[in-house]
Amino acid sequence: MIKTAVIGADGYLGRRLWNMYRKEYPDCVGTVFSNPRGGLVKFDLHHPDICPLRLEETGHRAVFICAAKSGVTDCEDGPEASYSVNVTGTLDVIRQVGRTSMQVIFPSSDYVFDGRGGRYDDGHPTAPETEYGRQKAAVERALPSLSKNFLVLRLSKIFGTTRGDGTLLDEMAAGLAAGLNITAAPDQYFCPLHVDDFLKAADAVQVRQLTGVMNVAGRERLSRYDLAIRLAGKMNVDSARVRPVRLHDIPSMKGRPRDTSMVCSRLTSEAGFSEITPLSESIRKVAENWKEGPPIQKR
Repeated sequence: MIKTAVIGADGYLGRRLWNMYRKEYPDCVGTVFSNPRGGLVKFDLHHPDICPLRLEETGHRAVFICAAKSGVTDCEDGPEASYSVNVTGTLDVIRQVGRTSMQVIFPSSDYVFDGRGGRYDDGHPTAPETEYGRQKAAVERALPSLSKNFLVLRLSKIFGTTRGDGTLLDEMAAGLAAGLNITAAPDQYFCPLHVDDFLKAADAVQVRQLTGVMNVAGRERLSRYDLAIRLAGKMNVDSARVRPVRLHDIPSMKGRPRDTSMVCSRLTSEAGFSEITPLSESIRKVAENWKEGPPIQKR
């Protein structure tokens, strides 16, 4: 494992990356925007300065930039505020890391594609149609001029299988277990990936010292509706409670890309990574989590 600092180690993905690196390097640096706690160091992307972190001095060989305003809606509602963090601040950190011997790792998104064709390979041209996607693509474009040693990991929807984690499957299961009807788009396609598989993939790529742009996604391309139907089946819930609604008929989803499915050619051929958890196993696990329904509220 490569000793890696995690900028933004308090979020869902960053926290898990930091914990992974700390298993081998207990002094691995992790940062948080405010309220340092649990070993995390304060770091402000509005005014970034990596010098006080003493990363090279303490043997770090890479910096994983997870800190971001990651909400798609937040980026649409506040483009200037999100741009200052997601692009300006992030590029400033990349510029500083680029002056060192360390590799910079940037998690990008399948939203850099327009979603009209799907099955995008690693080298497919970007054409984002959302503010969130445009900001990710802006960093992707600028990176090669700022660092000779960079890695872009382009992600699809990341989810977990822990009850209450609020990720994709858990959110669906919570609604179904509570007796609610849930809506899902039959025309929104993607390749969701278990967070544990992402951690393993990131490690495999780093150990092989790969650089450039790489897709990291699940093997299965399916719609959000199909995923919800499969989950309902495993939970023994009437499939009629999963209501199909076309993506752009959902007010908050207008303009979102319909098909962001990706092909992970480099991950398979160059990193030799193929140990991806089958979606059926994850669906079964989440259904099992919620078999007793939602917790009883105390009065």
